[in-house]
Amino acid sequence: MENILQAADRLFQNRYIISIKKAFTITLPVIILGSIASLINNMPIDIVQAGLSTPVGQMIRAVNGAIWLGSTAIMAILIAWTLGYYLGNAYKLNGTLSALTSVSAYLTICVTTSDGGISLSQLGSSGLFGAILIAILATELYHAFSRLKINISEDTAEEVRQLFEALFPVMLSIFSIALTNGIILTTSGKGVDEWIYTALSLLFSAADGGGLGGTLLLVFGIHIFWFFGIHGGNVMDSIMVSAFGENLIHNASQYALNHDAFNEQLDIISKGFLDTFVFMGGAGTSLCIIIAVLIIARSRYMRSIAKMGGVFALFNMNEIMLFGFPVILNPILLIPFLLTPLTITLVSWSAMSLGLVARVVTEVHWAMPPLISGYLATGGHLSGSILQVVNIAAGILIYLPFIRLMDRREVQKEALKDDNTALLKNTLNTVIEKIHNSTGEVNGEITDFSIVLESVIRDLNVLSVQMQQQMQLMHTCDEYMQTIDASVGNTDNSIKIVLQNMEKTSGLSMEGAQNMQQTMQEMEETFFSAQKVNELASQLNLRCEQIEGMLKSIEAGHAGVQGKVFSVEAVNIKDLSEAAAKTVSDIEGVLQGMKADTSDMIERSEVSLKQVETGRQQVIGAKRLFDEIVQNIQNIQVQCHTVLKHSGKVIGELQQVNEQIRTTSHFFAETASHTSKVAEEVRNRSDESKEMVHKLRKLNVETSLLTVNALESIER
Repeated sequence: MENILQAADRLFQNRYIISIKKAFTITLPVIILGSIASLINNMPIDIVQAGLSTPVGQMIRAVNGAIWLGSTAIMAILIAWTLGYYLGNAYKLNGTLSALTSVSAYLTICVTTSDGGISLSQLGSSGLFGAILIAILATELYHAFSRLKINISEDTAEEVRQLFEALFPVMLSIFSIALTNGIILTTSGKGVDEWIYTALSLLFSAADGGGLGGTLLLVFGIHIFWFFGIHGGNVMDSIMVSAFGENLIHNASQYALNHDAFNEQLDIISKGFLDTFVFMGGAGTSLCIIIAVLIIARSRYMRSIAKMGGVFALFNMNEIMLFGFPVILNPILLIPFLLTPLTITLVSWSAMSLGLVARVVTEVHWAMPPLISGYLATGGHLSGSILQVVNIAAGILIYLPFIRLMDRREVQKEALKDDNTALLKNTLNTVIEKIHNSTGEVNGEITDFSIVLESVIRDLNVLSVQMQQQMQLMHTCDEYMQTIDASVGNTDNSIKIVLQNMEKTSGLSMEGAQNMQQTMQEMEETFFSAQKVNELASQLNLRCEQIEGMLKSIEAGHAGVQGKVFSVEAVNIKDLSEAAAKTVSDIEGVLQGMKADTSDMIERSEVSLKQVETGRQQVIGAKRLFDEIVQNIQNIQVQCHTVLKHSGKVIGELQQVNEQIRTTSHFFAETASHTSKVAEEVRNRSDESKEMVHKLRKLNVETSLLTVNALESIER
């Protein structure tokens, strides 16, 4: 049995079945709302209809009608959209575009009215089967054509890129279906949707007129659709109306003549017959499933779904049971889900054929609860309600063994889940204790963390101030660099002028050295001439002394007047000689002074020449040094320009960093505030955790008592 169930599970993991199931499931809220609105407007209770005739009731009726138009009346559009969306996602396509393609493709095959519109019947349950087929076909075409896409640059916006990629696939898919429908319509006179309806009619043509075999086939088809997640009642509604839609009208007219619901001329099979006696609680006679679950099931999940779905099942709305239990795609319930309505159909037909139960003579809304509906549908005969009770009992007997099998599996799952829950509960208790014990530590750590955050905020504020100072310094540095750039340019020019002056000074020094050398030569020549004059003066002095001696001799030899004359001349000559000697002596002194001065000057000139030479060498060295300085200054100028070029960027980045620091500081300030709030909340939660621990312990005790009581009840 387990192998069969596993094989069935694998069989039902089909993308089409799963997508159809999801499509119907997601539209359930809208469909149920439309059903409730329709139920209220058509409820066959006099007091309800009287209330709807009042002004307020008419407004309610109008609102319910609008709700029905926006939900059940456009069911085919809703299913085409949702099925296209989920099937497109299964192919990893754009689900929205796939849904849009499906709806557009379906609308291209719908029959148009005389004024060019689309009949509302094509958009409701009558067009549901066609909507499913077209949605699948359109999505398959979209998937096949998805290779024909326009590739554009990846830099383009995602929405635009998806638009161009889906342009050809969407257009070709819709065009292909529209073209096919046009060809079929032109050649045969019927469109695709009409051929779909015709095929279904032929498939269930045995039910035409209300024959038992055809009716059983129709019931089987409805439940096959439902098992795979397709709303069988809505899909087959048009077939039922076509097959025996006139039967109930015929019965009502006959009953109006003689008020005999047991008249054999009345038709047994009608849509009201199926709604009243077969579809009690919804497809699969779901009311039987709910009662069977409440009788024998121990699974908490199954019982909770049965209780929740039971309220809706009383009004023959069983979507919660079908999708939540689940019945759909559940291999365990496949046999009873098909067998129960077939059996009940056969039992009901037999009871009416034998005249045991009155036949359906009045139209009753499909949402009317069982027992009441059986009584009203048979013209107020209790036999209708009794037949419903018998059918429910028969359905329960069919479902019981399968519900037991399903319950056994669910109980095993829940037991495993309970073990995990118990382990989780123990772990939770341990965690709660640890939380309770560590709350104080957490509070302390949060307080410490708050202090650290405050310190960080202060440090960030200080850093922000420092960054602002650095930025100010950068601005000042920028101004200095501009000043330096200008000064370097001026210095470069000044150095060039100094170098030119130094070159001139060097030339003048060389010329002065040459002049000094020439002067020294002239002074040496003068000194030499002075020496010669000195020698001549000495010789003259010697001659004067010789003359003086000779004069004395002459003076002695020549006495008398001439002697006196010679004596006078001798005296004059002597005076002249003495003057000459004195002059020579003065000249000699001057020459000696000049010699000394010249020697000193020569010495100083030699020192000066040496200094001039040294200065010249120093000038040459200074010139080389200044050349290097000029080169360095030029390099500094290049660097200054580079610094000036990047200083703006640096200042901008510093401003961004400063702004980030401010943002971070603000974030940490908010974090510190939030941390303080968290600390306060943790303190509050600490008290709550104490109460929770107390409640959990109390709940644990109560759960144990309930478990013991439940086990005792089961054993009884």
